[in-house]
Amino acid sequence: MMSPRRWLLTTTLLVLGLGGGVIGTNVILDPYGLYRPTQGRRIVSYGDSRIAKYLLNARYVPENFNAVLIGSSVTGNWDMSRVEKLKIYNDSLNGGNITEGDALLEMAIRQPGISTVVLLVHPAMTSDHDFETVRLRPDLTRSALGSLSLLDAYKDMIYVRLHRRPTFETFDAAGTETFDDLPTEMNSSMKALWKPGDSFDVDPIALATYRDAIRQVRAKRLQIIFVVPPTAEYLLQTKRAAFDRYVEMIRADSTPDDLWIDFMTDEYAAFRRDRTHFPDGSHLTPEAAGIVVSYVDAAIDDWFDRERVGRGVDRERVATRR
Repeated sequence: MMSPRRWLLTTTLLVLGLGGGVIGTNVILDPYGLYRPTQGRRIVSYGDSRIAKYLLNARYVPENFNAVLIGSSVTGNWDMSRVEKLKIYNDSLNGGNITEGDALLEMAIRQPGISTVVLLVHPAMTSDHDFETVRLRPDLTRSALGSLSLLDAYKDMIYVRLHRRPTFETFDAAGTETFDDLPTEMNSSMKALWKPGDSFDVDPIALATYRDAIRQVRAKRLQIIFVVPPTAEYLLQTKRAAFDRYVEMIRADSTPDDLWIDFMTDEYAAFRRDRTHFPDGSHLTPEAAGIVVSYVDAAIDDWFDRERVGRGVDRERVATRR
């Protein structure tokens, strides 16, 4: 019969061995690109998209992309890999706000690699300052060694590998989300955002965070592209003056060096009037999103042709950084 001391020693060694094996396996599989070189790898986010994208921004994003798009579900299905002059990772989050976006941004620009930040200009970004699922902070990197969120990620990965139809959020290696069966009615959050009135609700903490994100980017001497996404004309007209005031409030923090791409101008009125582009008035169909990205690509291409990055560094050189 095993003595208590020997049983305790055996049990402890077994637990340590199993734990070490789990950690070692997760390091080898490295689903978030934290422990092995990521250059050239195509890593898709599985499980909780917020945790996954946060951890992917630690190494994978700055080592494989030179720009990030900070946005919400409005830009979630914008395939920014179609932009030729920049290699953009789509950091949009469903129901995301600037508080979550700023956490992703902070992680992405901690190390060299990112030269340009694309910021969504939309009232949804500053309507609140709460984290949707979990607070995004550096100690989450430990979850990549073993956690329930990591287990969920593996489950989703297996689900996809078995070619079964996913029931969760699915993304490509550039962060673009696949929207299947887009709803024809706005969700409760968007309904609240677009309720009749002469203004949009702006959370003061969220607005301060948005401005702080801009200051962070400028402190790193990175370029900023502000994008005002299109909204269906019938919906926009209910709060057009309020939307224009909101955009001007954000524009007050911009400089002549920034690029503005505003899909609420008259130039894109025909696009906004086409209701087939907007199933719920706010989100775009995949086809419409492709058209919008082509406009973004053209605007950035023209920007590169017209301007040079501050301090005499050519935009072409910045765009090709890795």
